[in-house]
Amino acid sequence: MINNETNIKLNLDLNKELKLISKNEYRSILRKYMSVKDFSPDTKEFLRYFIFMSIYLFGIYSLVNLPIFLPMKILVSIFMGISLASLTFFMHDLMHGAITKSKKITYFTGLSIGLLNFFAPLLWQRIHNFHHARAGNVDDPDRIYIWNEKPKNIFERFVYKTRISRDSYNTFLSFIGMSLGFFWYFSTMLYALLQRKTSFQKTSQYQSINKLFKAKEVLIVFGELLLIFSFQGFLFAVVAKYNLLNYFLISLLPVLITHFTTMLYIHTNHFLSPLTREVDDPLINSLSLKNSWLVDKVFSNFSHHVEHHLFPAMSSAHYPKVRKLLLDLYPNRFQLIPMIDAIKLLCTTPRIYGDNTHLITCDNNKQFNCLLPKE
Repeated sequence: MINNETNIKLNLDLNKELKLISKNEYRSILRKYMSVKDFSPDTKEFLRYFIFMSIYLFGIYSLVNLPIFLPMKILVSIFMGISLASLTFFMHDLMHGAITKSKKITYFTGLSIGLLNFFAPLLWQRIHNFHHARAGNVDDPDRIYIWNEKPKNIFERFVYKTRISRDSYNTFLSFIGMSLGFFWYFSTMLYALLQRKTSFQKTSQYQSINKLFKAKEVLIVFGELLLIFSFQGFLFAVVAKYNLLNYFLISLLPVLITHFTTMLYIHTNHFLSPLTREVDDPLINSLSLKNSWLVDKVFSNFSHHVEHHLFPAMSSAHYPKVRKLLLDLYPNRFQLIPMIDAIKLLCTTPRIYGDNTHLITCDNNKQFNCLLPKE
């Protein structure tokens, strides 16, 4: 667990006392207790797509055409945001091949969601798959700062202190700012993509991004972005009829809610856990969360994140089974805490790795242990 603050003492070598197990070793054991059916695409999940897409589209119709009061409009927009967040987690499973193996159906269904949540499918899929390949390493695109990247100038410190941490300017404002997190994330990744010899912060986190895409694929990414912004222009001009409030309610507020929800999961799933470098040990570098059954149902069991990193192409409907196996086989190693507790820890710890197993404050004065297993 994360302990009380102590005087800082940097150790940039891998903690040799931390026994690491590769994800392939876990998989070989867990597969013995699972059936072939558990690894088959779950096309029933398309029902989730049709339900939540219908809710979202009906919300647009209601906000634009029905004579309802502003408070009710805001409530409808919030439900649209929850629906879009659910669609985004559906898109996540879809892009992993957990729902269908058809590449065309996967791409165009994902694109239909990307038009709404500003996710360019190819850009997101390629970078997210790289995250899975390099989770817990210094070139993981989803990791937080490491010590030699500590914010140095005024702008970098400002950006860092707007994030959820004990160093943040204001916790509440940082939570609000989390809704813009994906815009920042995608813009930095897009910048790295464009720099064939990337110099963005000169960090290993961005050095490999441009290598993930061929020149033709870069054009496809820009085509996706053009299509997304054209569709948003259509929503503003034709559907909302240039009414800024209507456009905010039918698009921007649901997008902000969606991005906040997904970023909150990403923060709690990874940002309290240690780096494991070249050995990808999901039970160490990832964290699973306890949520109510309803929240898990709506958000595709995304709280089962260790389970997802072990079997990314598995339907999320089977993750509770994987969780039970982990609790039975690795009771002292599998890390599982209530999401609300993980959020509290995010607010009281920094977002900079001082070494592989410690988080350090921006002023270099205090360090905190990352979450570690009991054994």
